[in-house]
Amino acid sequence: MQDFIEVKFKYYTTQYTISKALDKLVDREVMSLDFEVQSIYTVEERKEAKELVKKFQEDLNNEDLRLSKVVARCSGLSHPSITKTTHAIFGLSEDEAVVFVVNDKKTEQFIMDWIVKFKGKLVIHNSLYDLKLVHHRTGKFPIDIEDTQLLARCLINHTQDWECKTGLKHTMGGYYDPKWIMIESYDIVDLKNKDFLRYCAIDGASTMKLWNQLQEVRNDA
Repeated sequence: MQDFIEVKFKYYTTQYTISKALDKLVDREVMSLDFEVQSIYTVEERKEAKELVKKFQEDLNNEDLRLSKVVARCSGLSHPSITKTTHAIFGLSEDEAVVFVVNDKKTEQFIMDWIVKFKGKLVIHNSLYDLKLVHHRTGKFPIDIEDTQLLARCLINHTQDWECKTGLKHTMGGYYDPKWIMIESYDIVDLKNKDFLRYCAIDGASTMKLWNQLQEVRNDA
């Protein structure tokens, strides 16, 4: 018997269909926002760069060595200038989300420009990461945001980090498919992989569930 929340989601893959889907979201009062991000360098390029640094460091000039180290260490968590958005996710409720597959820079820019114009509230878990990406692409921030990770941290309010873990999977993992917390790599090649799309959707929906729980605490205070 299934004892976790099943998340419904739709996904869109072209700028035209993404535009139409965003039109339907423009009047929402609250929804969550999340991005999936990869290095602009392929797995093979990063592997080659690591080999260069490891085996031929003394043979490289300073510029080539610096570039090799940048490429070798690059990931989705690196500076936005060397990353690319692969998915933009909007959570609509604790069991519903919309996923946009980002195939190119033009589509990414279109979504980012829409985000900073959206007048409703965007709920983001660990906004310092996501907003860095938005600001790099647009030079702006969304109009109204709240960070569920910071809110949860304030609520737990413990001086010991291990006593107040507020990662999304740590706080919400018990409500959703256990496979959600078992993802091994973000370096997927097929951006329409159904399992990864479902993972993205759970990210969005679980942020909304956490947001709703935090509002219950706020209202009871």
